[in-house]
Amino acid sequence: MFLEIAATTIAVAILLFALFAIPSLLQIRRTAEAMAAMLKALNESLPGILKNLEHITANINQTTLTVNRQVEGLSDSFLKLQKTLIFLADLGRIVQTGIRIPFLNTLTSLAAVVKGVRVFLSVLSEESELPGSPPKK
Repeated sequence: MFLEIAATTIAVAILLFALFAIPSLLQIRRTAEAMAAMLKALNESLPGILKNLEHITANINQTTLTVNRQVEGLSDSFLKLQKTLIFLADLGRIVQTGIRIPFLNTLTSLAAVVKGVRVFLSVLSEESELPGSPPKK
């Protein structure tokens, strides 16, 4: 008798479990069908998506190459400009050093020449008086 009661209890428990599991199993089945439909739609649209992705990737690669070329061109231009400015600065220093000493020598010589001409003109003006006239003092 104990065995019959235990078997009946187990059978009722299994039956109740099956009854309560039916709605869950039906929901799982509907979800699986929806997933299958979604997977089918995704498989149909995936080639177009991949084609667009390849096109976008090609455009990005082309843009990257163009930007790299332009940056390299600008870099070369700036490097040439920098070298030119360095050359001009060095040339300016060389010219300043080369001109400074001769300029000072020329200025000193010119001052001496002006002083000599002034003295010559002053002496010449004193002696240029007419003969027989009294000297100016």
